[in-house]
Amino acid sequence: MLKYIIKRILQFIPVFFGVTLILFLVANYMPGSDPVQMKVGEKHVTPELRKQIEQDYGLNRPWYIQYGDYLAKLTKGDLGVSISTGRKVSDIILEKYPFTLNLALVAIAIEIVIGICAGVISALKQRTFLDVLVTLATSISVSLPVFWLGLLLQYFFGIFLKQQTGGAFYLPISGASGVLPSWEYYVLPGITLAAVSTAYGARIMRSQLIEVMGMDYIRTAKAKGLSGRQILFHHEMKNALIPVVTFIGLDFGAMLAGAVLTETVFNWPGIGFTIYRAIMARDFQVVIGCVTVILFAVMIINLLVDISYAFLDPRIRFGGSEE
Repeated sequence: MLKYIIKRILQFIPVFFGVTLILFLVANYMPGSDPVQMKVGEKHVTPELRKQIEQDYGLNRPWYIQYGDYLAKLTKGDLGVSISTGRKVSDIILEKYPFTLNLALVAIAIEIVIGICAGVISALKQRTFLDVLVTLATSISVSLPVFWLGLLLQYFFGIFLKQQTGGAFYLPISGASGVLPSWEYYVLPGITLAAVSTAYGARIMRSQLIEVMGMDYIRTAKAKGLSGRQILFHHEMKNALIPVVTFIGLDFGAMLAGAVLTETVFNWPGIGFTIYRAIMARDFQVVIGCVTVILFAVMIINLLVDISYAFLDPRIRFGGSEE
């Protein structure tokens, strides 16, 4: 296991350099990415002012020198300075990332509980009303655009119910800002973020569990007289969960990257909304810094998912090791 972890970490190194280099080149050479114009405006740019700003930000040096400087600063936790606001990118991320992290945890909890439970029920109750209901619900869920679902939930829970109950019951539709909000602010964006993933998780769980239920070792376990509960939790679930864990882990990494549509619809001040606003403002220093942090988070999540396989199925050995 230790050898596998070291091998995976070493594999992250070229991935990191490749992603950051491509992002750095795109951000600096795509049309409309002139940081001097973003700083003072196109009408106010003079040759003297351009020269001064380029010297202050090190923009007058070759791109490979700038990229090397960025990597050197990154080892010290320095992600640069926002061109548009003048704030440190690291401070912006520290301020915004807790919103995304908490929202991702809420969404992944919904996905795990509802998705896995729905998939198990559907597999155990094949060709019954519950199976049809789960299949229908997941089919509708995966077909709904995320932004439309968010707007629909905002209208029903934030406007319609508020009018019908005279303000006695409703859920906030936006307004999370400043400090981390209370639990009710997470309900609607959490459901919106988790809806599609929960449906896919339920479908994967159902198909995998049905496949495992037909295996020879399951019939052997039944022949030995094991109870249905023992077979389900000690034999069927462990093997069926492996692809589900893979999907949930990758999905959690994507959520940590910031759900741009969900955060935009609910005016959620997370990392996804921050990246969106930075792209609109052509503030690519913020974009590069945010994506770099996201890259680290996704790589760590992927490593943890791979390690979890050994706990779900002890037969799995990585790299041929018998440790």
